[in-house]
Amino acid sequence: MTKEHYKEWLERLVHIWETKNPNAVLDLVAEKFIWHEAPFEKPITTKEDLLQEWQTILNHEEINVTYEIYTVEDNVGIAHWRATFTRVPSKEKARLDGIYKVTLDEEGKCTEFHQWYNSTPQERR
Repeated sequence: MTKEHYKEWLERLVHIWETKNPNAVLDLVAEKFIWHEAPFEKPITTKEDLLQEWQTILNHEEINVTYEIYTVEDNVGIAHWRATFTRVPSKEKARLDGIYKVTLDEEGKCTEFHQWYNSTPQERR
């Protein structure tokens, strides 16, 4: 994997989140994959469960996601990401700051995803 391949994958992930299109996440993963949404949660290993997890983005508004790629080596990429959004229906502002570690296969599909982040609600405006 090159840095450009990883960037393309991340751009697709960001686009899915910002456009609230959870079904498209299935195009990012290989047939067999492991998706760690959080370090202490059971990993997601089926497309059905991944799609269910991604339904939560439908409860987000004013979504903005940015990232910076730290490194790409062999088929693993690491990036620092940040996201802000408003939770529906509470209108609570949220800010997330985290790390992605993503392993891609030869076809650019994710075989292993790890995510770590902190989430801090912002003051209401």
